[in-house]
Amino acid sequence: MRTKIGIAGCGHLGKLHTKMHTMLPDISELIGVYDINPETVKTASELNKCRGFNDLEELLPLVDGMVVAVATQGHYEVAKKCLLAGKHIFIEKPITATVEQGIELVELAKEKNLIIQVGQIERYNPAFSQLKNFEIEPKFIEAHRLAPFNPRGADVSVVLDLMIHDIDLILSLIKSDIERIDAAGVAVVTDTTDIANVRIKFKNGAVANLTASRMSLKKMRKFRIFQEHKYLSLDLDTGIADIFYLADKEAVINDGMAVADLDFVNKKIIYSKREKIEVNALLEENRDFVEAISKGKP
Repeated sequence: MRTKIGIAGCGHLGKLHTKMHTMLPDISELIGVYDINPETVKTASELNKCRGFNDLEELLPLVDGMVVAVATQGHYEVAKKCLLAGKHIFIEKPITATVEQGIELVELAKEKNLIIQVGQIERYNPAFSQLKNFEIEPKFIEAHRLAPFNPRGADVSVVLDLMIHDIDLILSLIKSDIERIDAAGVAVVTDTTDIANVRIKFKNGAVANLTASRMSLKKMRKFRIFQEHKYLSLDLDTGIADIFYLADKEAVINDGMAVADLDFVNKKIIYSKREKIEVNALLEENRDFVEAISKGKP
């Protein structure tokens, strides 16, 4: 039996999520789309051959799960209505505009035994996916995420707009509580922070340094991991991973080439370039949402 899905929000991201569910016909049944704008609802429903709704309350009884892709300031209100109606939710990042709202939604989902999946799409990035082939125990992480100004994300700070991706990746890799956070930010063209730098120190000694800016001429999404005997440089924009690691000098290497000999420790430095693996990240995170509902898959 297919999982019945509804989409809240017919803007840029809502349109993309709607299309993804038309590409999962074996597991997902797209019931309808909701938006407060009648014209966008009409266009989206006709394009995707599903029903259109201007009242969320009419759509909710018909679905098993909802994709919440409205503007960030509306996340809390729409998501709470979905949870109170007993519906699982996929919610675009950031989960809410405030920490308090996010905590309330998480507690409500726990109370009702419902799923909340947040759209942290960089976890599906081909370069980041390469990490599953390695034992990762970071000592230091450096992340740079720079982008030209885009009004579409300017309703929240650059931390919630861009840096949140790198915060999520870092917290998924460093299994430790946070000891200290130092941060600085500047508002340049909006009323919120447009460029920010954050240093996070963890109780296990690991440190992460993050920079995010939406005032750059060029895009950059670099994520570098330093640990004992290994350095991994991920280009999240191209999906390519450059990996350096130590190996015994006499070891036979099949996944890279030696670039330096360290005779004093009888080791050699191996360089391995992992090319991009083609993947539709948005499709895969929506697939995971549907399977989380139907199979209880985390």
